[in-house]
Amino acid sequence: MKTILYWFKQDLRLHDMQGLYAIDSQNRLLPIYVFDPRQNMHTEYGFPKMGRRRMCFLEQSVLALQQYLRSSGSDLLIFEGKPEEIIPKLIDLYAIHAIHTEKDIAPEEIQVQSAIQEQIHIPIIEFESRTVFQEQDLPWSIHQLPHMFTEFRKGIEKHIGYDIEVMPITHLPTLPEIDFTTHIEHVWSGPKYQHWSHHPKSAIRAIGGEYEGLKRLHDYTFGTHAIATYKETRNGMIGDAYSSKFSPWLATGALSARQIIYVINEYESQFGANDSTYWMKFELLWREFFYWTLKKYDKKFFYAGGIRGKKEKHSWNQEVFDSWRFGETADPFVNAHMKELYLTGFMSNRGRQNVASYLIHELQQDWRIGASWFETTLIDYDVASNWGNWMYLAGVGNDPRQDRVFNTKKQAEMYDPQGVYQDLWIDELMAKNDY
Repeated sequence: MKTILYWFKQDLRLHDMQGLYAIDSQNRLLPIYVFDPRQNMHTEYGFPKMGRRRMCFLEQSVLALQQYLRSSGSDLLIFEGKPEEIIPKLIDLYAIHAIHTEKDIAPEEIQVQSAIQEQIHIPIIEFESRTVFQEQDLPWSIHQLPHMFTEFRKGIEKHIGYDIEVMPITHLPTLPEIDFTTHIEHVWSGPKYQHWSHHPKSAIRAIGGEYEGLKRLHDYTFGTHAIATYKETRNGMIGDAYSSKFSPWLATGALSARQIIYVINEYESQFGANDSTYWMKFELLWREFFYWTLKKYDKKFFYAGGIRGKKEKHSWNQEVFDSWRFGETADPFVNAHMKELYLTGFMSNRGRQNVASYLIHELQQDWRIGASWFETTLIDYDVASNWGNWMYLAGVGNDPRQDRVFNTKKQAEMYDPQGVYQDLWIDELMAKNDY
């Protein structure tokens, strides 16, 4: 009998988990999660990498996973500390034969895993649990991945399609005998922000965890049929139903992209496909595209010149940046969105494009500080989508156009003609030391 350690990262669920299916039921399973203190370190710009609302959502997601595992006859050991210091100790203590874990694509996470591998003599077996498609299924090798999304989409739709099967967890291997007295040094002290209150005006009242993610998926599809009009409403900015809002659960892995497509396919089989159901898959494909693009370009994703390697001047003025992040610019449309982000941890896709364009092109600030602020504040922060979209708007990413500048005044006239959205947020007060 072997003991397999499953290291949960951004895959905080039990459905659609190849890394769990791959463990023989006759073996033993030790599930763990590690809160890394580097998540709370401050960036070079003076704010933490992960803000309170995002941390709150993560804590909720981890605790929900622990509860789900316990109800399934297993458990989740939760630690705080550096994984490269904790995991080697667990391997010795429990005579671990192999580690199963999610495949990382961001340089910082890859570095942590490499540090673990250098200390141990057992395999770390990685699984692609964030994506719709497996790397071996793509019609290109990673180094031949198309630079433009349209070519990527056409290749996927032609060669793979969206016929997805998702298998549920039916049985979890038993736990090894746990001696909690040996974990005192690194045991997690418990949630700091678990019960963070939602702002009364928030467009999303997301609670972390797999159950909540699957519930949102059902409500948006079979529950309210809102998906049937998604393409018409997706540019909205107020309320719960204008978009799917699956992204917070996707970001923590409490909901898988494959599961979403599987449910959409079921919905289409019962109620028919239309532009809106297709468009939801289309948007998930953008997420997929940025994931594989990050894997292709690695650290270039985070350089000032982006994946294009452009040589441009990049400035950072603290006063100018603060006026943007606190919603105190000369543009009320931008200000309303930045206040919503600060107070709720969320903002519509239309808003994200406008405020990013304004910071880059109107205020002439380094796009990376905006991407970093989104990393701190967004409860649905996803490394590939966030940095990929910011590069795109800065003209250093995958955009075939080099002048994708949003006229925020025209955008306000189109999407908030009566100023209802701006009136909703513009006078909200904020505690500027909140993060």
